[in-house]
Amino acid sequence: MEKNYVIGVDYGTDSARAILVDAGDGSVVAARTEAYPRWAEGRYSDAASDRFRQHPKDYLEVLETVLKDVAGKCPRPQRIVGISVDTTASTPCLTDENLTPLSLTPGFEEDPDAMFVLWKDHTGMAESREINAICDGEKLPYTCHSGYSYSAENFWSKVLHIFRTNPRVAEKAWSAIECCDFVTASLTGCHSLEELKPGHCCIGAKWMWAEEWGGYPPASFLDRLDPRLKGLHLPEKNYGCHEQAGTLCPEWAAKLGLGTDVVVGAGNVDSYSGAVGGGVRHRTIVMNLGTSSCYMAVMPKEKFGDRIIDGLFAQVDGSILPGQVGFEVGLSAFGDAYAWVKKLVSWPLRQLAERQPELKGALKAAEDRLIADLSEAAAQLPQREDAPLATDYLNGRRSPFCDNSLTGTLAGLKLGTTAPELFRALVEATAFATKAVMDHLKAGGVEIDRYVAVGGVAQKSPLVMQMLSDVLEAPISVSASKDSCALGAAIHAAVVAGLYPTVEAAEEALCPPIATTYTPVPSAILRARYRKYLALTGLDEKLA
Repeated sequence: MEKNYVIGVDYGTDSARAILVDAGDGSVVAARTEAYPRWAEGRYSDAASDRFRQHPKDYLEVLETVLKDVAGKCPRPQRIVGISVDTTASTPCLTDENLTPLSLTPGFEEDPDAMFVLWKDHTGMAESREINAICDGEKLPYTCHSGYSYSAENFWSKVLHIFRTNPRVAEKAWSAIECCDFVTASLTGCHSLEELKPGHCCIGAKWMWAEEWGGYPPASFLDRLDPRLKGLHLPEKNYGCHEQAGTLCPEWAAKLGLGTDVVVGAGNVDSYSGAVGGGVRHRTIVMNLGTSSCYMAVMPKEKFGDRIIDGLFAQVDGSILPGQVGFEVGLSAFGDAYAWVKKLVSWPLRQLAERQPELKGALKAAEDRLIADLSEAAAQLPQREDAPLATDYLNGRRSPFCDNSLTGTLAGLKLGTTAPELFRALVEATAFATKAVMDHLKAGGVEIDRYVAVGGVAQKSPLVMQMLSDVLEAPISVSASKDSCALGAAIHAAVVAGLYPTVEAAEEALCPPIATTYTPVPSAILRARYRKYLALTGLDEKLA
């Protein structure tokens, strides 16, 4: 029997990666990662004002690079039968009537508001508060699938902010598209709203779309926010990731040396795809640990019913696995919190390198070692109840009870406080925040017996993983896959191509074994510090 191959493409915050997978056993035949060139230069973003934007040219250029590379390494390219894509979300962009991002049209090439608004962009905080105030005050249901707290990270907050601050872009905008749907539309040659098949996951979790109120919020609601919103032309239908968005268009087929019969799956969100790549199922929660953290769980619809858990980031039927309720919670800054420490501590090194260029090589090597050295030193510190205590809200709080306006804190500092102690405090804070999330999920009726971790932090940081296990007081298994999000996309591609009857069957065949398991060492000191963390954040009252 001839082998078949599928390709999974994962768009992360800093780069895109593609993997070519043997659709029979899940082995990765080829992989390629490529950084977004304009993003790497720091263009179009301003962290001080919470603005993070990415140019569509970055997405298209790296897509061609990674797909050509892995397709070119396939033993039999004619046996590549499917491609699926996941991306960060909500990462939307305003478009013209051909679904072309405005930044690809004349006069808008360098306007950040005409580009994709990255998931972690929080410029729409005021708009998210307004949306929540209207829904809370009038008991409207439109935020219920966002835990009754619609985030600045989500679609309507971002679009409303641009409409209010950039009239020129607002006047030109005809529609809007998520990054995942833009990439699949590019691959299938889709240039009209009538042909577009957007992914259900993103629209259900981020766009306030729900069957119970007939799709998007009504025009009367959008009109109260900004009359121009109701003029946006949006897709009426959306599709599960196990469904087809189309087939490879002639232009892309020629670029890649593939046939136009290669199917392309509906677009997905990276963390949801990572859940599938990690083998999510009832009672198994998948922990995506990267720039941020996303914890993904499912419950059978017939068992969970129509209950809504207050304070989650997203709760949408069929968003992760068909027929099951999908739950998304997590932290807005996870790896980003550790990277902040690196930037802070390495500032003198960078300044010295600017003044003495001959030292750049040695200083760069020292900077690259910082996180590893801090981790090693932090792991050696004895547990102390009076050690510095941190909160992890360097990019706001995603869950429980989303609040993008919150900021990180450090408490208990003394003249003798060391850099490893500060680093350990932040690692503890992300573990404490994770426990708060998991306890909240369980209290809401989500059954969790097993933790599986995926992502870069899970692969690279024993300190973080052991801390998570100790604080949760539960074993945490780390998947052997180094590219779980891309693997999840490949799994969906295999289902869309008809190689497996269900996503669960494809997971069973293609997910890799567990690489390692962290066993908890319960600690009375950690329990006491967790109670202090809850008090410091105010979650002790919210979770009571």
